[in-house]
Amino acid sequence: MLWQDLEHKRIAIWGMGREGAAVKKAMQKHVPSATLIEVAENNVNDLFGADVVLKSPGVSLYRPEIAKAKEQGIVVTSGTNLFMANKNPATKVIAITGTKGKSTTSSLLAHTLTSYGLKVCLGGNIGVPLLDFVDESADYVVAELSSYQCADFVGRPDVTVLLNLYPEHLQWHGTHEQYYADKRHMWAQGVWQLDNRDNGIKIQDNFFVDSGKTLFPISSLNLRGIHNAQNACAVLAVLKHFGLDLMRAEQAFQSFDGLAHRLQIVAEQGGLTFVDDSISTTPETAICAMESFKGRPITLLVGGFDRGQDYTELNRYIKENGVQAIALPTTGDRVDTPCHVATIKEAVALAKQVTPRGGCVLLSPAAPSYNMYKNFEARGDDFKAAVKFP
Repeated sequence: MLWQDLEHKRIAIWGMGREGAAVKKAMQKHVPSATLIEVAENNVNDLFGADVVLKSPGVSLYRPEIAKAKEQGIVVTSGTNLFMANKNPATKVIAITGTKGKSTTSSLLAHTLTSYGLKVCLGGNIGVPLLDFVDESADYVVAELSSYQCADFVGRPDVTVLLNLYPEHLQWHGTHEQYYADKRHMWAQGVWQLDNRDNGIKIQDNFFVDSGKTLFPISSLNLRGIHNAQNACAVLAVLKHFGLDLMRAEQAFQSFDGLAHRLQIVAEQGGLTFVDDSISTTPETAICAMESFKGRPITLLVGGFDRGQDYTELNRYIKENGVQAIALPTTGDRVDTPCHVATIKEAVALAKQVTPRGGCVLLSPAAPSYNMYKNFEARGDDFKAAVKFP
């Protein structure tokens, strides 16, 4: 919807976190004639007096109130969609999604584009609402989009990137099939669509390779793990699409430090390496994390909020690779290990006892944090504190 479509309308803003605050600020600036209604969980009936509902991503598109509002002819949209409709037309949008790796990939892409001397804005799910950039005259906006933002996405990004898909966020989407469909909904709207399973850039003999042309070694990427190298291939593919010199990316890759709680080495202590991969909320990502330290003794701290994921492959990997697993509530009950503890502090203390010198103590929980923590950041911070201050 364009700004003019909202003039003199009653606009319900559902959810007053960062996204809601950005919507309110933009509306007050661009549509001062609109009447704004702030909707909280204890007053959702206020939705039904509105002409338009601008909902925050955390509000599930599949709530019954959404269906009821639509039945009454109320338009339901989002701040992300307002950004896409009203942004500077000269600004190119690169929208990135996937179950895992989207924050790191988006940040690496923004960092690399900036190294070319381009003006770049990075936002979306990663922290800054896209609507904050609606008046910017940037060359590129790199938009990291969650499945929540993809589900009702309306727009035409210059590039859409789909990194991967694993079962996730069942409580919001209802089914895994709907989750997959919602992710692909945004991706399908791109002018140029990149699926990271086949993006034209390959890894061969530990080098990045473009259509048979060797670029530079993957060791230039200052990130651990083959999954990060594969996502860097997506970055290179986007750069190639825009006609940028791929060889210039090597220096940017070398200077990118990565993000917290993503295979982050937090201490070298007592002959052990302690790694915070609290971002890991699926069995697949925990396996990728262990692969990153293959060849070393690994003690895996695993377990969290149970949303019914299949741990068969994770248990197989743990057994076949001799990994010592220390299980945390509640999904830890489904991990094949005799070691069960109640807290991360207890897990770290036990790991220090059972991990051989030269080994790696890896927090890669393979589950969300909500049973014990507000978010994965709080979980990772607790791990760091337990390592440094036992």
